[in-house]
Amino acid sequence: MTAPEAKAELIRTLDEKFVANSIAFDAMIAAAALLVDGAPLRTADGAIDLAGIRARFEAVSWHVPAMRQRLAPTPLRLTTPAWVPVADLDIARHVTLHPTIEPDDPDRVELLTGRLNGPMDPARPLWDMRIVELDSGRVAIVARYHHVIGDALFGLRIGEVVTGTEPSPDLPVVTEVERAALGVAPRTGFGILAIAFRAWRAQRHGFRDAWHEYWRKPFTRRLRRWGGRVIRPLKNLAIERSGEAARVLVPRHSRSLEVDLRPVAKHAYRLGGTVHDLTVAATLRAAAAADPSRETVSLLVPISRRTAADADVRNHISMAKVTVPADAPIEELVPAVRAQVQAAVQDASRRDLGDRDWSGYATFVTWGGTPRYFGDALIESVTGWPAGDPRDDLACLSCSYGTRLAICVTTRATTDIDLVMASIAESFAVPVGVAG
Repeated sequence: MTAPEAKAELIRTLDEKFVANSIAFDAMIAAAALLVDGAPLRTADGAIDLAGIRARFEAVSWHVPAMRQRLAPTPLRLTTPAWVPVADLDIARHVTLHPTIEPDDPDRVELLTGRLNGPMDPARPLWDMRIVELDSGRVAIVARYHHVIGDALFGLRIGEVVTGTEPSPDLPVVTEVERAALGVAPRTGFGILAIAFRAWRAQRHGFRDAWHEYWRKPFTRRLRRWGGRVIRPLKNLAIERSGEAARVLVPRHSRSLEVDLRPVAKHAYRLGGTVHDLTVAATLRAAAAADPSRETVSLLVPISRRTAADADVRNHISMAKVTVPADAPIEELVPAVRAQVQAAVQDASRRDLGDRDWSGYATFVTWGGTPRYFGDALIESVTGWPAGDPRDDLACLSCSYGTRLAICVTTRATTDIDLVMASIAESFAVPVGVAG
């Protein structure tokens, strides 16, 4: 068998903002928690089978290249960082066991948000799993991954590989061909540059096209970006010494609400929208309740631009701003949200978000209606926890799985999250006669 090929993939310039400095890096860590049947994940004496869980993740990682890649800078930081394969994945560092048994309590979700997983090492693959034993017998798999790996839809695709639609106690088979396909890291940073240049050159149609593409962006912009990369280590050191991270990354707290999906979907339809529109409208209404002085409230809404041709692009979303009157009822908010979001979807041009007056963002994702399994452990429920700009006041991510919808909210610790959740619960309350 031939030796594995050296591989490297530059991250896109638009994705570099997620690792622009240590504050951005820490802020853009997303999380999801899978609550699973704990019996199949235990040894004969009833203890959590950590070795077996680690073995499964180690085997699965060969089928998910992003789980076996780390970011590496290029010489003089001439380009964006590159994804390079990791020869030996230290699975014990990426998959850890929480030291205590925790209550299986829907009102105590901080552990599920990933904020207690500990710091993420930027020199290693940017994901980790915290295995938490719950007093109900269930097990929580608290998964974190960095946004630079991919957006929520990309993360769901990874989840579909890590889990299956049928119970399977056997570990995934990893062939030598699959091991070789991952490749190896170039021996030097100049090797990364060589691979990147060949990939870029292969996409160009001749010298004239290559010349035009290079000069399509102003040279001064390229120079500023390069300068930012060069001083990044010094900037991170200044952030650490000044305490800026502690001032910007303020404490946050989270809550979740779980409801039946079908009646909520019917309720949203009767209001003139979808579950996504209702999620955004409910969050807007909650933002208005949290700040009664405002005449209007705004949120950012992620819009996916994926097509079949670019399904492998890691991050492929743009942001639209939705603004509504603060005193509007939910019956007016849902159609207003739908109209503004649809207008943004149809307008593919670069959008000016205007003044930074938004409270945060809201979005909805679905993991489908089919039950899924981690090995042979049934995944009973899923919560997804938003990552975002540390300046945001609140963020909401609703996720449907099976017949249930989980609405997960994170706010600044200074925000009255109980008021926010009460408002959101009221917006999602299904009127009598709609359920079923």
